[in-house]
Amino acid sequence: MRGYPPLHLLVLLLAFAGIAVPLWRLTAGSGRVVMDHQTPADHDGHVDEDGTTVVQGGETHPDVEHRHEEVPALIRLRYAHKPLSVSLQQEGRELLTGIDLSETPAEVTADIEVSHEGDEMVLSATWPAGTPETAVTIEIEPDGFERVSQTIWTAGSLDEEVVLFKW
Repeated sequence: MRGYPPLHLLVLLLAFAGIAVPLWRLTAGSGRVVMDHQTPADHDGHVDEDGTTVVQGGETHPDVEHRHEEVPALIRLRYAHKPLSVSLQQEGRELLTGIDLSETPAEVTADIEVSHEGDEMVLSATWPAGTPETAVTIEIEPDGFERVSQTIWTAGSLDEEVVLFKW
């Protein structure tokens, strides 16, 4: 016996409807991206009750509201050849203060600004004369965000190499 096909179809549609409702609630969202922002003067917008700046659409962010967040992050440097000096800056602020380059990986904790569209950081490094082509890898793991890394190859010193990190 095979059963009644319209009844099978009804059971199948009910199963899909039962799965569709929770999936829709999980994925639909409100269309609002929320990130805390420490300096309200950085963007045009309004300030919420909790003191964070909300930017509503516009030319630079046309689709949704957003906020930026400054969070502590673990910054890890890996290199094949020990550099003489390394500098990583975000908006003119040095992030690698107090880093010990004697071992690889070298680690330091710093506060970085995280935004939904990515963050540009400027890397500068110098190696001793005669160092062959080498690589430096930067890993950044902000609190509450996934770890990202970028590897930059160079055949000499790096002078203000712009590196983009997206979370």
